[in-house]
Amino acid sequence: MSDSLAANKALVERYFDGQRSGNLLSALDLFAPDITWTVAGFWEMAGTIKGDEIKKLLEGLSVFDGGLHFDHHSVTAEGDRVAVFTTVQGKLKDGRVYKNQIFFQFTIRDGKLLNVIEAPDSATSKAFWMGQ
Repeated sequence: MSDSLAANKALVERYFDGQRSGNLLSALDLFAPDITWTVAGFWEMAGTIKGDEIKKLLEGLSVFDGGLHFDHHSVTAEGDRVAVFTTVQGKLKDGRVYKNQIFFQFTIRDGKLLNVIEAPDSATSKAFWMGQ
């Protein structure tokens, strides 16, 4: 694996390490100033956000007690992209447990995360977050 691919994979893993630690806002240091985050699909939580909206998203996820656990099934790096297929699990402060499979594609520019595409199991997300 080339040095740039290894560096890209390490950057993405630092993102997940912050999520595991419960310090979700630590990811902000890894983001390019013009980062975009897209939740894929055609459902209520789908769409693209950027800037301060991403910070609000991460702050909203601070409802997890003790961070999130990720079980990566695959991590693939090619060019400026890293793709991760993972199972995420976390316990909310109210005791409920969230578990979902998510595909992420991270695009890296100049050692920063430029674009994130997140494709969760939308039925699981919708049922958990929206009660539908």
